Amino acid sequence: MNNDKKLTIKRLVIFLVISFIPFIIIIPILWNIYGEPIYTSKKENVAVVAYILGVFGMMIPSAAHLITRLVTKEGFDNTYLGVHFKGKEGYWIASILVKLAEGWAGLFLLWVLFLKELSFSEAFPDFSMKYIGAYLLQLAYSVIIFFPAFGEEWGWRGYMMPKLLELMPKPAAIVVGGIIWGLWHAPLTIAGHNFGTDYAGYPFVGILMMCLFCVMMNCFLTLVTEKTKSIYPASFIHMIHNNMVPAILLTLFGSETAINKIQGLNSIELFFALSGISALTAVISFILLMKKEKESSE
Repeated sequence: MNNDKKLTIKRLVIFLVISFIPFIIIIPILWNIYGEPIYTSKKENVAVVAYILGVFGMMIPSAAHLITRLVTKEGFDNTYLGVHFKGKEGYWIASILVKLAEGWAGLFLLWVLFLKELSFSEAFPDFSMKYIGAYLLQLAYSVIIFFPAFGEEWGWRGYMMPKLLELMPKPAAIVVGGIIWGLWHAPLTIAGHNFGTDYAGYPFVGILMMCLFCVMMNCFLTLVTEKTKSIYPASFIHMIHNNMVPAILLTLFGSETAINKIQGLNSIELFFALSGISALTAVISFILLMKKEKESSE
């Protein structure tokens, strides 16, 4: 192994240690303080703490990125902080539209799979200008989430993925990077984030599902980052995904009957139902990533 690869591994390990330690320490402490998983608590004060932890926790990978560069004297070349539009406009547009389209497709899928006894108008009676306005306000609110989304993306796609791509073939880097990202969420998953705690195989099934989802997301996020040489499109994707998922659209447009029925479903079952949409985006992204690799090798 040459010295360049050893240095890359050293920097990657330092980055990952700094990224993983905070949640590993903080989640058990909060669990001990409040006596319950913080993401399943019905107590308002605990819910506030959980929200704040989630928002500021998303900043950890960027902090790890910055600290690693400083500690290892790497410098600040190739930070993906530039803005490059020319010839890449399609990827910038896709960073906004794809996740919006996935949200609507997921809402329709919820109706098809789980609300068959209701007509579409009974399940979603509030498609009017008033509620379209609410949708646009929700989209506008996503801008606030841009900053924590950037906090994750500048770490994972802006630092981890370039390092992994130096060390292994692209398909392996996508899978390994996604699994690492999913495992980073493990303390949150154990504390009930995303899936709750009331499902068979808790928490291992939830951690596995999170890793699978992160591998799928990593395909699309790595694609737009590589194509644009900028971290902002991935941050837009992350921001919209976190704030415009089918569950939020269901809350905006769904009838009380539809909402209650969906809320009564097993979270893992819902994940499997909706993951097919993300899987399609992942497959297309993976093909485009491999196409670029093939073209560059000719």
